[in-house]
Amino acid sequence: MMDGTPYPPAGPRFRLVPIDDAAHYAVSLPENYEGGCQSYDEDNNLIGLLIDFSDPGKTVYTLGRFGHNADPPDIHLAEQRSRRGSTSFRCSPLHASFQLIPETGAVLLWDHTSSHSVEPLAGPNSWGIKFRGESSQRSVLIARGINSQVVFGASGREKLCHFDIQWLNDGMYDFHVDEPYYVGPQDSRMKRYVQNKRLGGGSYGTVYSALDAETGKMIAVKRFHNLSGKRLAFATREVDNLKKKALREHPHILRIIDSAGGGSKDNWGEILMPLKEGNLKDLCDAMTEQERWELSHVVLYQMLLALECLANNDVVHRDVKPDNILYERAQDGSYIFCLGDFGLSNDPERAITAAGTEPFMAPEVYNRQKQTTKIDIWSLFATIVWMRNSQFMDVCARSGGADLHAWIISVSKTQGYEAIQTMASHDYKKRPSARRQLDILEAGQFELEEEQNPSDILAAQFAAMGFQGGSAASYGSDASTFAASSPERPYYEPYTTGLYYGNPSHTNGQAVYAPPPMGSSEAPRNQGMHGLVSSWGNSPYGPLQSQGSDEGTVIPDTPTAAPTIAEDDGFMYEEYMEERRRMKGKNRGGI
Repeated sequence: MMDGTPYPPAGPRFRLVPIDDAAHYAVSLPENYEGGCQSYDEDNNLIGLLIDFSDPGKTVYTLGRFGHNADPPDIHLAEQRSRRGSTSFRCSPLHASFQLIPETGAVLLWDHTSSHSVEPLAGPNSWGIKFRGESSQRSVLIARGINSQVVFGASGREKLCHFDIQWLNDGMYDFHVDEPYYVGPQDSRMKRYVQNKRLGGGSYGTVYSALDAETGKMIAVKRFHNLSGKRLAFATREVDNLKKKALREHPHILRIIDSAGGGSKDNWGEILMPLKEGNLKDLCDAMTEQERWELSHVVLYQMLLALECLANNDVVHRDVKPDNILYERAQDGSYIFCLGDFGLSNDPERAITAAGTEPFMAPEVYNRQKQTTKIDIWSLFATIVWMRNSQFMDVCARSGGADLHAWIISVSKTQGYEAIQTMASHDYKKRPSARRQLDILEAGQFELEEEQNPSDILAAQFAAMGFQGGSAASYGSDASTFAASSPERPYYEPYTTGLYYGNPSHTNGQAVYAPPPMGSSEAPRNQGMHGLVSSWGNSPYGPLQSQGSDEGTVIPDTPTAAPTIAEDDGFMYEEYMEERRRMKGKNRGGI
């Protein structure tokens, strides 16, 4: 257009070209002539029936016959008997339909018959995707190169009223017209989607946007590869948690649409999930600090609802952070957030070097202590601080784990955090459950934490002594300022330089931070919303200590999840722990 506005995509158009006698007869019906659905070639020869979605007001074409108390169809089909006379094509008043999905330009073929007599077929040089399920209302995608033929009177091997689909104008607006479609799952006979753009990936696999072949809407496909042994067992148990009915139906937990692979003989797995507009990190990057502060109240409330659901179902997330909180906009412009990535991006190859780098990690995870659902409460508080305080990432880049925890605790004492202060308690038993914190917010009543472990106070004071300079950060319109920076010791240094477990050969004689070794069930993840896998197994988490105890769900001391340190790693965990115990005994003796 002259003003620079792009032209809207033209709607899809295609012909139904008859193959058998029943289809030819349907094309020639006078009702289709009167309805303007007949299509002619340049020589004015009748060649088929036209389906034209170029009119934005027309999104459905119905096919069937006249019936009592039924609207007349857009395209008329006629009942016919096969040449053998053994099978007849029985047409319903509403037999089938074609539907345009305006957001994506996809066209769906619907089967409305109780006998399931509508059948899509793969023609020459095209993919075939079948209907899924046995419901009376079934839909499947048709496109150039996908389901290029359709039969409206299928009964066993008999195919009556058989048409070829000839495309005049493609739909599927986000797909390249000149490139062949790729359908998946790759290693499954039942195809489920059309793959589109690569969104991300890593050593675990790849994430794509895709078109759902059943709904015509965009989804996310997360494909794992090289899944074997303990890695596969851990991933499949995690997915089992997401398949729990309560989690699948919760508005603030990213649900699983479908899954494939992940069997005992597979080394791959795929998860199909809704495609959201983006994540909290990217959303906040485009906002002012005041806007982030205001939005943090919405994030806090909705994520507490999600964590309450997880706790009620004995699930610990273990990786609550901005990258894993996804969003979409409602029709009224409000934000709807949901929690995703439930531990399935755990990479054993990175578990050692990534240990302790997570700024949102609770102290008990960092110190390899008992972990409960309360670790998610800490991580959510850290996420809220990240939203409100522009110094957060600077502190993370320049402070070690213990100092970072002390800094977060000190932030919880500032104005604007009164109602959620106890979420940052160093002692997990003093943190509220998600349900308790929701009650506090809804009632507007809370008690400030007065007593802390002396070591916590000392750590906080030590950290405060190390804070230098930095611009003051203002929290809200009437909030006090918090002019705090961070200790100087680089938090990420051991990981960017490859120094871990105190290997003296790489330290140049300097003492460096060496995190405790990673345990199998405590492994944090460091890859964000990048991957999921599927299958069947038992929950890796133990039961609630007691209902209503506010203790949280405990991750058992004896892990049921796969170890995160590869068996062939040079580092030996048992030898390391034995050495620590030996040195600890010497220290008791005054050495």
